[in-house]
Amino acid sequence: MEQQPRWAEMCARILQQCEFLKGGRENLSAFLGVPRHELAVWLTAKSGPPRSVFEKAMEIILAEHDRRAQTADSMPTGRRRTDHASSGRADREKNFSQG
Repeated sequence: MEQQPRWAEMCARILQQCEFLKGGRENLSAFLGVPRHELAVWLTAKSGPPRSVFEKAMEIILAEHDRRAQTADSMPTGRRRTDHASSGRADREKNFSQG
């Protein structure tokens, strides 16, 4: 059975994603209201951030999730290109077995 990741490692992965979403360490540090050297410690999983920082980081992740969901909802529905290819193959196989 796989072990659960440690708290600091999980937080580091979340903060790394936040760093990307905010456009860099400087921007993330400013958003979280923490010194860059403290953020660097958390990003390397040497320790986990305080709960208040973790919650702010989760706000970034959730906002990105909402943004992507809204984008997906506004996209036209219909078949994906891969759906067309697979349905065509099924039709060919059906015709072949009947012929």
